[in-house]
Formats: sequence, C-alpha cells, structure tokens
Amino acid sequence: MTPEAPWADLVPLAERELELALEGRWEEATEASTVRLEAALALGAPPAAARPHLERLLELQRLITAGLTVARANTARQLGDMNRGRTAMRGYGSALGTAQRADFGRA
Repeated sequence: MTPEAPWADLVPLAERELELALEGRWEEATEASTVRLEAALALGAPPAAARPHLERLLELQRLITAGLTVARANTARQLGDMNRGRTAMRGYGSALGTAQRADFGRA
C-alpha cells in the first residue's frame, strides 16, 4: 500500500456522497458523509504524495456543499410557499365562517 492510498480511498466515498446528494437521497448522503468523516478522522497528516487526492476531495466537497446550499434554498422556498398557502386558507376560512354565521342568523 502506498502512503497516499488512505486519502485516495476517500475519493470514491466523497463521489458517492455527491451522487446521493444530487439525487436528493439525503438520509443516505448523511450516512455516506459520516462514513467518509470517520475514515478521514482516522488518518494522520497526509504525505505530499496525497496532494492530488486532497485536491479532488476539496473539489468534491465544494460540489457537495453547493448541492446542499441549493437544496436548502429549495426547501426554504417550499416552506414559504406552504406558509403562504396556509395563510390564504385561513383567509378563505374566515370569510366562509363570516358568511355562514350571517346566513345562520337569518334563519
């Protein structure tokens, strides 16, 4: 085994994590992230020969982070849409309740 092999082994883990994140499989992406983090924490200081693998890992991490940022923004937008929909429904419900009470009073 070469000195940089443990860092090279992290690359496919990060690639899998990115793939899962891009597919929106968040629970699996979280598990893959945990596996990668635990493997990385078990390593000491990288040798100079690991530099290309570290650069690839940095690139993958940037892509993972960008994917998470987009997903977070989409989730926030969807929650905002739901909140606006709920507010509209309350408004309709209030108007309907007022109309029903008015009709009930005439009977």
